[in-house]
Amino acid sequence: MEEGFVREGLVGFDAPAPFRVEVKAVERHSDLTALKLSIMTTAEKPATGDFGYDGLRGNSTTFGRFRLLDPVGGKVYFTLREKDAGGLTFGTRHPMGSLSEDFRPGVRYPVEVYFPPLPASVKAVSLVPDLPVAPMTGLPITDGAAEPVAKERAQSEEPSPGTEFQWPVVPPSGEIWSGVSGVNEFVETPQKTTYEEGGQETVGLRTDVLFAFDKATLSDKAAAILDEAVRETRERADPAKPPITIEGHTDSKGETSYNQDLSVKRAEVVRDYLVNKLGPGYTYQATGKGESEPIAKNENPDGSDNPEGRARNRRVEISYRIKEEKPDVTGTTVPPSDVRGFTRPPAPFQTEAGPVAGSLQWQRGDDRLRIDFHPLRRDGAYVVAAFNVVSEGASLFIAVPAPFNGWDSVFSAGAEYGAFILVDPASKARFHPLKMASKFVENWVPSFQPGQIGRGYVYYPAPADNVTSITLEAENIGQVANLPIS
Repeated sequence: MEEGFVREGLVGFDAPAPFRVEVKAVERHSDLTALKLSIMTTAEKPATGDFGYDGLRGNSTTFGRFRLLDPVGGKVYFTLREKDAGGLTFGTRHPMGSLSEDFRPGVRYPVEVYFPPLPASVKAVSLVPDLPVAPMTGLPITDGAAEPVAKERAQSEEPSPGTEFQWPVVPPSGEIWSGVSGVNEFVETPQKTTYEEGGQETVGLRTDVLFAFDKATLSDKAAAILDEAVRETRERADPAKPPITIEGHTDSKGETSYNQDLSVKRAEVVRDYLVNKLGPGYTYQATGKGESEPIAKNENPDGSDNPEGRARNRRVEISYRIKEEKPDVTGTTVPPSDVRGFTRPPAPFQTEAGPVAGSLQWQRGDDRLRIDFHPLRRDGAYVVAAFNVVSEGASLFIAVPAPFNGWDSVFSAGAEYGAFILVDPASKARFHPLKMASKFVENWVPSFQPGQIGRGYVYYPAPADNVTSITLEAENIGQVANLPIS
């Protein structure tokens, strides 16, 4: 791998320090993927760092906060770990417990981290760490020359700046926990929502467009919306993997039993329309969920009514398994709708994030943050938003509670940057942070001193290919218009 795959950022919880992370190789082996790094603190004094989830079991920590994203296949790969209660990550182990085991300034620490094997078709991945460090796109996969082996800790107690120091390496053995997650995406328009989870797609049609108020009779506008849904279903749904499920949903106004009955009737009407247009080559199932599964809040945080949220909850969802592409087919995949972009090759690595394209100010009490956004980049099927979070307060900023949690959407409320939604002004499409299992493809805001900078990022579904700029709406903070997309 060529030199220069480098990122810098603050690492650590109680006393974050500046670190430099360089990717040396992403190696393909028969039964695992090896990520090889060189990590160094650029602080003036020793720094603890925190690169692992697994704490102090055995007086050791690891490098489990690194993750690999296949932006074309839509998969996130997690570090291989021991399959027991402790779950230590295999690879380099960073002994803790004394100052001599901290990262020493100017000393390079080689680090190995292992992941599940990547498919042969994957030629490049993105490194998306759960750390306040920007992602690295376009990391090429190389064939590993030799299988990983155990390594002992170097004998030196106080390595000098400019030298390299080896901590122990534990290759995978015994029972191994191996984690790969498909990503889930959520896109909203005034007419519908699109939710994709692995090979399952769900299109939610707004019932305010399909039906008259409190009725299960199709409106005059319904045919155009349903015909578009029929076209997408014919292109996308796999008849060999039934059924096509049609679910009705309501908001929370009215009696629960009445809402349940109305949701069933509306689902059956949409099912009948699909049967008539698509024909008998598919299997259909109509159900109703009433008010039990909202996608937005029916009420505001102060308890007042939230009409927009209620409107989003009134919907009929059409769900199906997506047709799989044949192995010998190359090129791009079909976008779920006219607001969703095609899948591109992985983005090449970019040394610099680009100029600041817009900023926002956030304040809570005496805490003040400035968020400087860089141009967005397309990476496979997604776009990545990168930004710097700068502390402008007079004292230590502690990120509890997290400053950019969202509230408006049930889907992205749990994201560290759930308040940041991408909005295409032309189509009114709203793109929510990309989700993997219960987490999101993003990092988080650290606690830091005045003037320090946290590197933030979050992935989103890519908007249509002809969209070259977009608005970032930050709930209760403001918005940044005309963010470039390249």
